[in-house]
Amino acid sequence: MISTSRFLLAMGLGAWLSLVVAVPAVANDDAAHIDALFAEFDRDDSPGAAVAVYREGELAFSAGYGLADLEAGTPLTPRTPTHVASVSKQFTAFAIALLAREGKLDLDADIRDYLPWVPDFGTPIRVRHLIHHTSGLRDQWILFQLSGQEMGNRLRQQHIVNMVSRQRSLNFPPGSEHAYSNTGYTLLAEIVRAASGQSLREFTTQRIFEPLGMERTFFFDDVTEVVPGRANSYSRREDGDAWRRELLNFDNVGTTSLFTTVEDLAAWAGNFSRPVVSDRELIEQVTMPGTLDDGSPLVYAFGLQTGAMAGHRTIQHSGRDAGFRSLFVYFPEHDIAVAAAANTPISLNEKVEAIAEIYLPEAESDDIVEASLAAEVESGERLAELEGVYLSRHATLRLEVEDGELGYTSRRGDMEWRVELVLREDDSLDDGGRESRYFEVLRDAHGTVTALAQYDNRGERQASFERQAALPEPSPKTLQAYAGDYRSPELDITYRVRLEGDGLVIDSIWSLAPAELRPVAEDRFETDHRGLGTLVFQRNGDGEPLGYRVHTERVRDVWFERLVPGADG
Repeated sequence: MISTSRFLLAMGLGAWLSLVVAVPAVANDDAAHIDALFAEFDRDDSPGAAVAVYREGELAFSAGYGLADLEAGTPLTPRTPTHVASVSKQFTAFAIALLAREGKLDLDADIRDYLPWVPDFGTPIRVRHLIHHTSGLRDQWILFQLSGQEMGNRLRQQHIVNMVSRQRSLNFPPGSEHAYSNTGYTLLAEIVRAASGQSLREFTTQRIFEPLGMERTFFFDDVTEVVPGRANSYSRREDGDAWRRELLNFDNVGTTSLFTTVEDLAAWAGNFSRPVVSDRELIEQVTMPGTLDDGSPLVYAFGLQTGAMAGHRTIQHSGRDAGFRSLFVYFPEHDIAVAAAANTPISLNEKVEAIAEIYLPEAESDDIVEASLAAEVESGERLAELEGVYLSRHATLRLEVEDGELGYTSRRGDMEWRVELVLREDDSLDDGGRESRYFEVLRDAHGTVTALAQYDNRGERQASFERQAALPEPSPKTLQAYAGDYRSPELDITYRVRLEGDGLVIDSIWSLAPAELRPVAEDRFETDHRGLGTLVFQRNGDGEPLGYRVHTERVRDVWFERLVPGADG
């Protein structure tokens, strides 16, 4: 295991607040500096973003850039209701914390005490497991796509309930691992209803948003509802010129679907240091990172993550759905927060960090636990020797050098992006902190690369990826043996695998086009079909395929049983 420290020390908010220092006055030209960060969107024919800064009990700055609605020409302002995706989670978790404080639910209770329709997986899933993403529940978005749905479809709360009720297994035993699961927060919303008798929207509006004066904040639980002045989401068309709408038809709440404004989020930030809703003890609870059942520390608290930005400790969360992007960052040592929301895909981290640096004092060298990283390797030859396919039980990692940079393609739901990696002299690979993982290059006695060991940001080993020496090239006759119909009772969908040309393809009645199945090992294929990921076939004693299991980043072991052996489509 790599000895250098790559993770931040997890602390409670109370400990952080004991380190508060004075904040210098803000210069008069700082507004112009912030405006310059969003200048490309400050126009009357483009979607854009809004930002607000909270400082020591006051709204220090707010502004909007671009349009909330391209068709109506409505400006995007700091008071525009905007979908903030996973920034929603902290409010769902806070509602759970309030109910637990009042004795209306138990964080350590089996969730089936409140939601008896959840299957019995043989070991209890605790409410706390849902909060900290340690439940093992498969992610709802991947399951939706695997079941043939598109993310632009109307996806309702009851759909998720129906889907969870039919699941037969988990990704891992509850409490044994941390894996982000949107499903868990949808179930937390259902637990709020079961424990309080109110919907999540009703409870949070009455108990959180109204007391804090967050007048334009609510959980959007009916996609047909008219919300005056709301932001719609957009992205560029493939030609890079015209804009197109990014559809978002979510009726499900808990994990997402909060409508809010950046000024309302600034009001929420004030509740961390000057509690109006509940008290300091509860604030300490919801900002304290959780643990695995064996006591191993996490960086995830109650819908919030601990981390660092601009050299200072943070509690924060980001969000991304359709074209919406959001980021809420609170600096507890200084009682400062920055909230940003966009209605088109914008990388907000660097912009928020630049804004925060205006208001924060210069970081001291010991202000946070710094990572001690080895020097970067710039040799093209060293990078090239790492190219190839690496296999773990649940994932396929394909490293490629493009334009002199080593990286891989990461997929989550309907999103896809390239992650570029830095190779260091100690044979570690990292991406500069953008993802909560890094790799150690493993070699044999001759120095040949044999595998990659993956670690999380706590330094805990998560997986081993064995290098595939050479990609298989099965003959059409060999591939024909896989052809047939395969059905999942958990998702109520059948996929057809068939030979097309010299390769295999897969599709269902919901597919707009078949997806190529690329062989990466014996009985193992990968595909770009969003939701399918990696398929691993299993055979009977006679060597005939019985079915396959689907593995993605957030879904493991979804079984598809073969219905018609030998069918050729």
